[in-house]
Amino acid sequence: MSKKGRIILAVILVAAAAGVYAWKEFNRKNKDLTNVKAEHTVQAAAWINEFIANDTSANAKYLGKVVSVQGLVKQVEKDEEGKYTVVLGDTADMSSVRCSMDSVHAHNATSLTRGQSVNIKGIYIDFNKDDMGLGSDVKMNRCVIVKN
Repeated sequence: MSKKGRIILAVILVAAAAGVYAWKEFNRKNKDLTNVKAEHTVQAAAWINEFIANDTSANAKYLGKVVSVQGLVKQVEKDEEGKYTVVLGDTADMSSVRCSMDSVHAHNATSLTRGQSVNIKGIYIDFNKDDMGLGSDVKMNRCVIVKN
């Protein structure tokens, strides 16, 4: 085989490998958090206060980690796409923990009622600090309701 033929073969093999990798990544499913052990367990009100006190260190501690948070349901929201968010926290306070439910487990959020104590596990993704008196929000995604 000539040098030119080997180069063409190598390019084809690299392109095929890259294509297979891209296809696998594109079709990859997120891991279901139901059976994943939480790295941190917190109470909603205390967790919000931790972020308000020092959001830089709290972000470093929790970002991208699986967190189990217990609190009272303030409300359950359903957006125009049918996705559910469970809002936890003290009903007298504007700050909250916003838990975007995993689409596979979203139906479990429909049975929750205002004031109910619940334990939700998810991945911490963001903190929106209160700059206008509207309350701060700790945000989680891929959330599942933990059965006690």
